[in-house]
Amino acid sequence: MSKECVLMADEAESVFVGIDVGGTNTGAGMVDAEGRLLATVKKRTETSDGDALVRQLAEMVRELLTIRSAKAAFPSSPETGALRAVGVGIPGFLDARRGVVRHAANLPLRDFPLADRLGALLGAPVILDNDVRMYAYGESAVGAAAGYDDALVVTVGTGLAAAVVHRGRLLTGGDLAGEIGHVKVDGNEYACGCGMSGCLETLVSAGGIVRQAKELMRWKPSVLGEWFPERPKAERLQVERTMTAEDVAKAADLGDAVAAEVFERTGRALGSTLAACAALLGTDVMVIGGGVSRAGERLLSPVRRALSERLHPLHSERLKVTAARWTDEAGVIGSALAAKARGGHTV
Repeated sequence: MSKECVLMADEAESVFVGIDVGGTNTGAGMVDAEGRLLATVKKRTETSDGDALVRQLAEMVRELLTIRSAKAAFPSSPETGALRAVGVGIPGFLDARRGVVRHAANLPLRDFPLADRLGALLGAPVILDNDVRMYAYGESAVGAAAGYDDALVVTVGTGLAAAVVHRGRLLTGGDLAGEIGHVKVDGNEYACGCGMSGCLETLVSAGGIVRQAKELMRWKPSVLGEWFPERPKAERLQVERTMTAEDVAKAADLGDAVAAEVFERTGRALGSTLAACAALLGTDVMVIGGGVSRAGERLLSPVRRALSERLHPLHSERLKVTAARWTDEAGVIGSALAAKARGGHTV
């Protein structure tokens, strides 16, 4: 067999793992050389310290490899092969070239060499990049941004950030690019986990939606007050469920005025910031992803209204605003494809 044939066989059998680390949950997935998603696992993110998080990520990769090994018992199964590289998408300020997390507002990581630590446990090359960039890379390859020349991909979840894709390539612009969640908003005084106050993320995020709802409930009646009544500390049950952004969305579906106002304010705040981004970049499509994107038109409609009010009609009329194809998987797929493209080395 020729060397070329051997290389082609090795490539066909190779698998790559992508990990999408969130402030609340972490997903990991295995893809083949063509980018097809073969298996996934999901766990609540370990937030006690950096080393504990690395151990959790290594365990998730091994779990995926175990799934692969089990399927390898069937010779015709395509989910076999060797682990070639691991890609990790993580929120925060990074030194992607060195694989170091400089600061993550919702994780206990400060100047932490995550790529080296995880690579040492796995014995495989690991690349690190911002989670939204990896999500955008996945959406541009196999999602709602595929086929567009200029796309802006935004994720709204525990945090808020954006990434730009130009003709299938990520525009990195430095390690701090895309952190729109930490732009201050006039009239907003909420404290942010980054150390500042007034950040857009304190409004446009899962926590921000709940925060706004609780504040409005002090002055306006809401079904949310019936679902989550205020109790004196002595009367609180040990296992009382706390309000989530999904609860606010359900209340909006019932016509609740407080919930409707929260999504209107949230969408307009996001759209106002994105208008400047669109005007600068000449964006064709804006893809809104992340857990909060499950709210659908409750969030997207006020975003579109804000964009229409702030952009020239020639731009706003051709700009498409849509939900992401993948709620969670795009970050996993994008991280795996980035690991494949870079071969374990940053570029």
